[in-house]
Amino acid sequence: MMNFDGTVISSILPPMPVKADLRAAQIRVSINPDGKFKVAETIVQAKIARSVQVLDWLNKRYDIAKEISSAKKEASKLGRACDVNGLRVVEGRVAKRYWEAYGKALPESLDFQGRMTSSHQNNASDPVNSALNYAYGFLEGECRRAINTVGLEPSVGFLHDFSEYQTKQSLVYDLQEPFRWVADFVVIRAFEAGLLDLHDFYFTGDDYRYRFEIEAKQRFITSIRDTFNSRVKYSGHMMRWDTVIQRKTAELGNYLAGKSRTINFAEPTPILPGLDSEELRCKILGLTQSKAESTGIPRSTLHYLRKKARSSSSFAVYRKVRDRL
Repeated sequence: MMNFDGTVISSILPPMPVKADLRAAQIRVSINPDGKFKVAETIVQAKIARSVQVLDWLNKRYDIAKEISSAKKEASKLGRACDVNGLRVVEGRVAKRYWEAYGKALPESLDFQGRMTSSHQNNASDPVNSALNYAYGFLEGECRRAINTVGLEPSVGFLHDFSEYQTKQSLVYDLQEPFRWVADFVVIRAFEAGLLDLHDFYFTGDDYRYRFEIEAKQRFITSIRDTFNSRVKYSGHMMRWDTVIQRKTAELGNYLAGKSRTINFAEPTPILPGLDSEELRCKILGLTQSKAESTGIPRSTLHYLRKKARSSSSFAVYRKVRDRL
């Protein structure tokens, strides 16, 4: 159960399996500097790899080459990190470039200022952060369920430290990191495809936060579920992403218990689809020259669009042209 801003209020989970040996192994690794670093490094490697992949996907339609270059330059420093704090520094610097590029792919009317300040991250003072928070809340639920199923201790993390307050479940936050790209992807797709727009949110002056309109929230939840239900090939099988999260959590458990010598959160690699759809292809092919010119689409652009719409490969349509279509 989530609040309007994506905060998880409560969760209903089946009884956690009693695996004292697994939890003991988890704690031993978490208090061993080398063991803790190994798991944390794998988590950060996966998060950065997926972040760069999302940026490369966006770069097909937006001028973010400078930000991508900076992000990759910062990511190359990951190998120099020798402790968990060093990993966090690299992760933070990559994230800064990532959100700069992400913001350039969004309309200025949405007033997205990034995720690097507490006011935007927690209070959702713009529609994009409101949607991101909700998608992250959905992801958190999936990670909680996976941890519960495997029998790991949710409060003992590796990248995120222990906390003195009960509500912080460090392993849940750890497990979210390699899969945050799913939420980022869902949100950017929703705004690009017109599933969400500024009019789908309303602003409350009492706490300065945006809230979803009910119908928009339902559309967005359906989009999140569809993405988590999409399939990817892993270990010779087609799996849904929620199943992948479960599988990766089980693999982590095997590694901590000494049943496996390796742990890798970077696989499987997702295939990010293009934004073209059959409906859009039909609209392009049915558009007359006079109608295109009346909506501000030049003859050369229409020729390019028709050529791409007739092909079987994916293609991108920039936002200005998409709006006119």
